[in-house]
Amino acid sequence: MKPKPGDLVRFEILPDWVSKLPIESQRVFRYCLGRTYTVDEIDQNGLLVLDVSKDIDKLFGGFMNDIRVEPEFVTQVRV
Repeated sequence: MKPKPGDLVRFEILPDWVSKLPIESQRVFRYCLGRTYTVDEIDQNGLLVLDVSKDIDKLFGGFMNDIRVEPEFVTQVRV
């Protein structure tokens, strides 16, 4: 079953393309790896928009940060 907005998912696998991002973005993705997040939405490219603000805003700066990943890099968490 594919995750949908509102679902809890665990970011399980770091995509290969993360290594091509700026260093600060790579640090954010690596920090989020293994953590559980809510799917806020699915963007126009089919990527899951994960709300990582509770972990990232204070550590890395910014406000209401999110990351976007393909569904195959997460697993759904049963509540």
